[in-house]
Amino acid sequence: MDGGNPLSVPFGPASTRKECLKSSQKLYRKLLSENPRNKVLNFDTLLVLAIDKKGKLNKSKARALIRLFRPDRKGNLTLLDFVRSCDNLYKKVKLFRATTANAAQLDDAFENLLNIVFYVLMVVVLLLIMQVDFLTVFSTLAGLILPLSFLFSAAASLYFQGVLLVLVRQPYDIGDRIAVSNPMLDTNPDGSTTWFVENITLFATTVRNAGTNEVATYSNSSLAPLRIINAARSPKGITTLRLKFAIDVSLDKIKLFGAAVEEFVKERPREFIKLSAFRVALIEADLGYVQYVLILQHQDSWQNIGAIKQSLADVASFCLELSKKLDMRYVAPPMPVNLSLASSQYELGDAPVTTDNETRSFDNVKRVVDFFSEAPGPLTGEKKTV
Repeated sequence: MDGGNPLSVPFGPASTRKECLKSSQKLYRKLLSENPRNKVLNFDTLLVLAIDKKGKLNKSKARALIRLFRPDRKGNLTLLDFVRSCDNLYKKVKLFRATTANAAQLDDAFENLLNIVFYVLMVVVLLLIMQVDFLTVFSTLAGLILPLSFLFSAAASLYFQGVLLVLVRQPYDIGDRIAVSNPMLDTNPDGSTTWFVENITLFATTVRNAGTNEVATYSNSSLAPLRIINAARSPKGITTLRLKFAIDVSLDKIKLFGAAVEEFVKERPREFIKLSAFRVALIEADLGYVQYVLILQHQDSWQNIGAIKQSLADVASFCLELSKKLDMRYVAPPMPVNLSLASSQYELGDAPVTTDNETRSFDNVKRVVDFFSEAPGPLTGEKKTV
């Protein structure tokens, strides 16, 4: 993995992401040259990798290739899709390499901890062999041990909580997208603020904010009592899209709308697994609309939240254009507007005043009203009454 060809020698150089993209493009054109009549690569060309020595198709390898490249419903694979699949594989290889290196660091730290315990036990055994009086030794060291025990007891307890979190519970790995929250409260149904795990030690965990690129450090003991949401271990992200239709839209249009959205989802096997549900979520007869909910299951996990959000945005845009064509858009009724200057129970000059800003604003309005009430008329020169 540390060499210049982590994805095999036939694939080409891939020591960096840029080299990987170039090698994947060359490989695609090379595979496409075997069938010059085709404009795009057919997935059957890649199935050669799943044939064993006896000439039979290995179904497990074929499924793995399908999950990796995700061809369309006709079995075709465009250059962009092929390069994206190779890029995802490159990321997994590099992530695995970083995870392995960090695991080695944790093993070394844990080994040092065990060495300390071992040497302490060895000292005790040597004292037993030498027949040293433990009561005399303990009474001599008691003046030093007791203050230190009170000083470090809380810190030692927190330290071992963090060690158990990292070594036993293991809620995350290097590169995972995580979110922490209070376990007594419900999580946000639209997703939580996430952080990428950059480094893990026995003492602390270093994370990077996915949105702002800020770096932060958690003590492992502070993470122990919290709910840790791991996006990398939450496969096949489920997304929800809410739509509003006018209450007088017919049921036939609703069914036609749902069938069109389902066909739109099926045409994108690289993005969605299926349309899980399309049902009524809320009926507001007074406001004149019915709210429907679209539940979609994505191919990626919440680790790749950018792709999930982009796919959901594409579906939302398609639903908007489709609702326009079918004349299903809901138009909210106009809201009443209150244009009164003051409450009806007060005269213009007697309105209650609470702040300096309110006083200045009310005085300005009163001066404008007085000016127009005393101004002469345009033809007769007489004063107007307001």
